[in-house]
Amino acid sequence: MDSIKPLPELPTLNVIMPLTEYRMTSKFGWRKHPITGKRDFHNGIDLATRAGIVRSIMEGTVESTGYHRNLGNYVCIDHGFVHSVYGHLSRVTVKNGQAIAAGYPVGITGKSGRTTGEHLHFSIRSNGIYIDPWKFLRRILQHIENEH
Repeated sequence: MDSIKPLPELPTLNVIMPLTEYRMTSKFGWRKHPITGKRDFHNGIDLATRAGIVRSIMEGTVESTGYHRNLGNYVCIDHGFVHSVYGHLSRVTVKNGQAIAAGYPVGITGKSGRTTGEHLHFSIRSNGIYIDPWKFLRRILQHIENEH
């Protein structure tokens, strides 16, 4: 967590979870890859749900959308001090360069790309380095709670 830039001093930093209902099926870090069976570093968390509306965790600008052979249909959002990535989507609902608010729908969960079933792959990058999105969300929500 040392590589995360300091949180911006904003009076109304609004943060939400990317899904309202989910079951975590894979954590951040080293694991046995579910397809290859080999030891592999997982740069995000996997949240399983069916036809879930995926929402931006914070306001930002859509940096990129597209298709990646592993992530499938994805959206990457620039929040200024971090980037959030949402993968394996069945549908993308935003466009590159679009400014969006926290909670704005960016897509629908799916099973595009290299996956064993429908879920959201969610990751956070800080200074180009992937960090644990679960710890990041906990830290930023704690920060907001302490400010109020």
